[in-house]
Amino acid sequence: MITLQQLNYFRELANNGNLTHTACKLYITQAALSNTISNLERQLGVKLFERAGRGLRLSRAGEVYYECVAQALDALETGRARIGGLLREREGKVVFAANNSIVWAELIRDFQKEYAGYSARQVTCIDPEQTRDMLMNLQVDFAIAGLNDFAMTGLEFQVFREEPVGVCLPVNHPLAARERICLKDLAGEKFINLPGEHPFQRYCDKLMRKAGVQGEVVMESDYRMSTPLIESGVGIAMTTYSAYRQSASFLGGGTVYVPLEAGVEPRSIALVWNPHRSLNHSARAFREFVPTWEKSRTE
Repeated sequence: MITLQQLNYFRELANNGNLTHTACKLYITQAALSNTISNLERQLGVKLFERAGRGLRLSRAGEVYYECVAQALDALETGRARIGGLLREREGKVVFAANNSIVWAELIRDFQKEYAGYSARQVTCIDPEQTRDMLMNLQVDFAIAGLNDFAMTGLEFQVFREEPVGVCLPVNHPLAARERICLKDLAGEKFINLPGEHPFQRYCDKLMRKAGVQGEVVMESDYRMSTPLIESGVGIAMTTYSAYRQSASFLGGGTVYVPLEAGVEPRSIALVWNPHRSLNHSARAFREFVPTWEKSRTE
């Protein structure tokens, strides 16, 4: 009997085209994946894959089978999502993914004040591709993410914030008295970065590369740890004002925020969702609430 596990492994390998990479993504050994596909081919009586250089590609039979498998698995996911929607309808819960729990605390607080009967669950997800997978696999109602964090193909979104970027510095830093900081002024500075896969860090790295500027990374940490380290003079960090304001609230004023020079591209923040996911009352209310809340926050 062909199992769902075999079908899922087949689809992943077909999409990836590489046995090693697919096994890593599935958290199984390469041998286990190879055996699963071999058993599936034996049950079907055909070869599903052909060698293509160092990778694999679908055979003609594999292409035909892939189309049927993809439709079947998509239908099962849709069914699961609809059942999940019915359960969430009773629960009155909205589930969203975000890479920073600090920045969005006020949003959730105000949402639950406005809709006292609804609840929210935040899933912290730093890897942007994992966030996209959660949306595509209908595991969350929404993601709050940068517009360019991942491909938006197959998803819908609404940009609700254009977030300027600046620098968090200790109060005694030579640049702390500036009204604005030029990216080139940051050359050679010691930086406390977010983890390398963090989408905001990728965004900042892109800004630095575009300006031809390189600093020294002395540490990688999250927002809660980086702020006291900046205060004590270990290094500086690029940040948004929203993140700075929330992080600095834990301390006694030993840091300052200075925006970058005019003309530096702001970070577009969007509410993203999969149009195939069935949204309950709380999720629909959340989608309407977010842009309204942002507008009232900035007025």
